[in-house]
Amino acid sequence: MARVKRMGEVYSAGDVTVTVAGIYDFDPLAITYGYTYAHEYQRGLRRKPRGWRMGPIEYEASMTLALDVAADLEKKFGDLALIRPFPVNVTFANFENEMIHDIVWMKFTGNKREVTGDGELQNEYEMFVLDMTLNID
Repeated sequence: MARVKRMGEVYSAGDVTVTVAGIYDFDPLAITYGYTYAHEYQRGLRRKPRGWRMGPIEYEASMTLALDVAADLEKKFGDLALIRPFPVNVTFANFENEMIHDIVWMKFTGNKREVTGDGELQNEYEMFVLDMTLNID
């Protein structure tokens, strides 16, 4: 695995294990996930912000796969966007050598191909996230 980016922080890939839909050590080239809350101003009569409020949670995730891995998934399941949501378990050691375990329920939003002249046969897939649980004990 090349890299993990979790909530904006990049981790080394040496101790990362990614399990996708029960496939142990799935080995994506990269996986990025996180969430934000929509924030809004509460305005007064003079239209200046007087306070703030939080809106709904907004998830985001992407997974970069080598073309051969994506092709294997297509052979088994067909159109990637039609695969039902699946759990992605990410386990790695942080900078204090504590084991971090996250579970993200996601699904593919579509399928694509990108072949360039530099020899990198990989695609970054935008994922639709249904739920995310960070730091599971």
